[in-house]
Parts: sequence; structure tokens; C-alpha cells
Amino acid sequence: MTQLSKRIRVLIVDDCVCIRTTLRAMLNGDEYVVVGELSSGEKLLSTIEMLDPDIICLDHLLPNKDGMHLLGEIRTAYPNLPVVMITGSDDTTLQHVAAMLGIDGFIYKPFSQKKIFDVLQEITHAKKQLMILTRKYNSFPEDDTFHTTAVVADDSRTVRRLLITILTQMGIEVVGEAYDGMQATELVAEHKPDIACLDFDLPMMNGIEALKIIRSKNDTTKIVMTTTLASRKLLKLAVSAGAAGFIIKPFYPETLKQNISRILKS
Repeated sequence: MTQLSKRIRVLIVDDCVCIRTTLRAMLNGDEYVVVGELSSGEKLLSTIEMLDPDIICLDHLLPNKDGMHLLGEIRTAYPNLPVVMITGSDDTTLQHVAAMLGIDGFIYKPFSQKKIFDVLQEITHAKKQLMILTRKYNSFPEDDTFHTTAVVADDSRTVRRLLITILTQMGIEVVGEAYDGMQATELVAEHKPDIACLDFDLPMMNGIEALKIIRSKNDTTKIVMTTTLASRKLLKLAVSAGAAGFIIKPFYPETLKQNISRILKS
């Protein structure tokens, strides 16, 4: 296997040459390699077919076809290909619509190399773990399965798919899948699951706000917070709001299974 094939292949789609140049300089290295760049989305699908990238960095505002339109096309043609949206906007409506269409994450301008790596690492790690799990079904022993229900909330489609796969292998029925905090509160209210996995950083309503609303109406569902921000202050805030536990991203399936098992048995 060549060094190129070991690295994560990135396709950049942005009409600003400065952004493309900056991203290429930040990404090209031991872990990532930029295999292609586009200034518009006109030839995006044919370029994906030709270059076979592992992940796409897609600008929100592009000539002719905007990022949302292109995201929909990608999801139709390549449903499992992770896409990260590049944007300078913090509009929650944009985040909501992108999450609804199946976005995997956001890179907000101005960005740093660390922020880019954090976003891409979470997604590519989840994709890798998902591929491993789907290649070899690794279910729990019968004595360790849980005949319970769950709701999963995360704005990354790939992370949601990984969570759902792991929980299903544990014998847990996932009755709801949310991509924003408001939707998460509605699904928990509707299904009253035994457990809910709730991301801290959700559009429309963040995880802490969603947790407080859920707790005001439901004191039985065990809430597990997932986060890349393992700050003591944030974790303390979640505990005081009623969280039963935490999962630090990126996570491995066995770690998640052990934590969920412990929380369900407690």
C-alpha cells in the first residue's frame, strides 16, 4: 500500500482560491491529502466518481449551484460519503437545513488548522469504525443485550449512523434520530425512550438546553451527552442539568458499549 493510499483523501469545493490554497496547505501531510479542487459544483459528481475522495469540504456559497443544492445531489448519488460545509455564517437556519440534508460537520471561517483537524478527525474516525462494524457484525452476548429503546441526536450524519449501529448491536431499538436539539426534545417526548444520546453542539437548540427541557418533562429517560469538548465546567453543567453520563468523541465502539451498559444497569 502506498503512502498516498494510506492518507485520507479530501476534495475541496470553494470558489475562493485563497480558501482552497489555505485548506490545501493545512491539510496536505501525513494524515490527509487533497486529491482535487473545484471552484464550482458543475462537475462535482463526475469529479467524485473519478477521484474517489474519502471526504468533501464544500463551500456554502458557490456560483450556479449553492452548497445546499450540491449536498442534496451528493446524498442522492453517494449517500455514505461524508461532507463538511465551509461557511462564514452562524445562521442556525442554515445549520438546521444542512443537518436535515445530511451534512457531517461545519468548518467556520475564519478557521484554524486545529479546528479543521478536529472536525475531520471526528467524522473520518466515525466512518472508519462504522466500516469495521458493518464488515463484521459484532453483537453482544445474549446475556448482555438490552431490550430497551433509544433516541440519538447528533448533527453529523456519520456519527449518528455509528451510534445507531452500535446501539442496535446491543439489542437497543433506536426509535428516533435527531439532527438538532429541538427535534431531539420532540422525539424524546413522543417515544419516552430508556436512554438518549445527546450531542452538546446541536443546531437550533444546543444539547444543554435540550437536556433541561427534557428533564422538565421527563425524569426517567437516561441522558448520555456526547462531546468533543471535555471541559470540567461543561461536564459539571450537564450533570447539574440531569445528565447520566458522557461519551467523549471520537469514541470507539467498545468504549461506547461499556459506558451505555453501565448507565443502563445503574
